[in-house]
Amino acid sequence: MILKQLEKNESITIQDVARMCNVSEITARRDLDELESEGLLIRTFGGAVKSKLIPYLFSYENKEAHNREKKIEIARLAATFIKDNDILFIDCGTTVVHLAKFITGHKNLRVITNSLPVVSELIHYPNIRVSLLGGDLDHERKACYGPMTEKVMQAYKANKAFLGAAGISLKNGLSSNDEKEGSITRLMADSSEQVFVLCDSSKIEKDAFVNYAPINVVDYLITDKDISPEHLRMYRKNRINVLLTK
Repeated sequence: MILKQLEKNESITIQDVARMCNVSEITARRDLDELESEGLLIRTFGGAVKSKLIPYLFSYENKEAHNREKKIEIARLAATFIKDNDILFIDCGTTVVHLAKFITGHKNLRVITNSLPVVSELIHYPNIRVSLLGGDLDHERKACYGPMTEKVMQAYKANKAFLGAAGISLKNGLSSNDEKEGSITRLMADSSEQVFVLCDSSKIEKDAFVNYAPINVVDYLITDKDISPEHLRMYRKNRINVLLTK
């Protein structure tokens, strides 16, 4: 949360951190000191300023590279649920993007997405009709967002939505590192008959910057085999269909 705020505002105070994270100023000061020791920000009197590393931390390329092999296997498993003639929502998550390469053999698919990498993967396959949601292009995230995107999105319905999440927890549901990203993903979930959430096990029982949907929107959670046995037990006890890669 601290790094995300610095990405937007360039600087932050100890009081800001304490209020935003609901912690004491002593804890806030300690957190800033720890982040500085990792080179992620620069401490100032009463707060901190942005480090040059922060844009890299939130870049699409860096997020896509993190746990890449796990993400590919998660997408491979998710693709087994796709059938000919399906209408699909695919969001711009860095796990979900790998799904595109596994669906090119299907007949008469319809894919609705705001992700440019997904479009780029599918553009050469006439058997797949692609609807790109227009709007404001976010160059860093390689996707479209904003009021126009949300307005167009409301016109569509799908059989299945394949969505990413920066965090998922039983208490707070699905969360994202960005409000506009979470807003589009929530609309996809609300407009689909089945919702598949694809995320690697490092994101389970974690909360990101903004919560965008409750846990009960999830029909299937697809993750990797490194999920902790305790988390797996918890989710299945709460009737979440958890599917694991091999």
